[in-house]
Order: sequence, then structure tokens, then C-alpha cells
Amino acid sequence: MADEVSNKLLSGLNRIGLAMRSAAWGEAAESGLTPTQSQILAFIAARAAQPPRSGDAADALGITPQTASVAIAALVAKGLVTKAPHPGDRRATSLNLTHQGQVAARVAAQWPDFLLDAVQDLDQAERALFLRILVKLIRRLQTDGHIVPQRLCVTCVHFRPNAHPGNPAGAHHCAYVDAPLKEADLRLDCGEHTAAAPDVANAAWERFLSA
Repeated sequence: MADEVSNKLLSGLNRIGLAMRSAAWGEAAESGLTPTQSQILAFIAARAAQPPRSGDAADALGITPQTASVAIAALVAKGLVTKAPHPGDRRATSLNLTHQGQVAARVAAQWPDFLLDAVQDLDQAERALFLRILVKLIRRLQTDGHIVPQRLCVTCVHFRPNAHPGNPAGAHHCAYVDAPLKEADLRLDCGEHTAAAPDVANAAWERFLSA
């Protein structure tokens, strides 16, 4: 059972969610794209190095395959997305952005000004703490199966938590770029992410939490 503080946190998150949904529909009226179509554009853009399939978009956004298919068909009709045979699955097609789609995706990926202004009111330490909290929440949601696995630093084979304790350049380490990582450097969606084996990821997670 949630305590009083938890209830307040959930109520606050709900209010922020309502504001974001309202902003999304307002932007949809201006762009001619539904919020789902905008999210799919941003999703394809984030995975341009390995073009996703329609099913990938549905899983990542938590929508039904039919909803994703309808939205993608609309994006194709608008000239924002093209389909091509998927190199790793003959039964599937990969999704790619046209030049016009790339422009629309950049707009879709932008946060509402009111939310950016609010985040800017947090000092550097508060932002780092907020990011750490988001990482914990997202990891728990994916562990419990409520969202599809995200490309988090903390679940990556290249992540070395607390490898440099006390180092002002960053306490953690990314083996992919061979450089220290600060808390504020942690990514929620990294294009170079390679999922670590469950036992390795769990051990890294425990080291991360021990900081």
C-alpha cells in the first residue's frame, strides 16, 4: 500500500502527464500529426542506424500492432516514412524517414517549452538526482514487464558502475567510448547499447546502487 509521500509523488507525475498530453494534442493540431504518429517518427529517428520494424515501434510505444500499422500507413501516405525489406527478417519491413520525415521527427522529439523551463529551475545536483530516479523507475518498469527493454546505460555490457570513485570527471565508466561517466551523462536511450547478460546486468546494478 502506498504511503502518503508516494501518493503525492504519483499525483504529481499524473499532473505532469496530463500537461504533456495536452501539449501533445495542441502540437498535433498545428503539425497535422497525431501524438502517436509524432512518437513513431521520433522512435524511427532514434534508431536510424538500425531501422526498426513496425512491430518494434508498437512494442516500444506500448500500442497495439494494429494502431502502429494505421499510424505508419498515414506517415507513408504523408511522405514522411518509407518501407523497405528488413535485412534480418524477410517477413518484415524496416521503417526509414524521408528528408521531410527527418525534419518532422526533430520537431516531434522536442520537449514542450514549459517543461524545459521547469527543468531549468533545477540546479545541476537536482538534475543528476532526478535522472538517477528516472533510471531506477524505468529499469523497474522494464524488469516487471510493464515496458519493453530500454537502451539504458545501466543495462549495457559496456557500463562499469563506480569504476572511478571520487573522480570529478565521472565515477562510472563507459567501455565503448573508454571514458568516465558522470551521473548526468547516463543515457536513457543509447544508440550504442548492447544488452548485458542478466546476471552481469544485475551485478552492475547492485554496484550502481551502492554509490
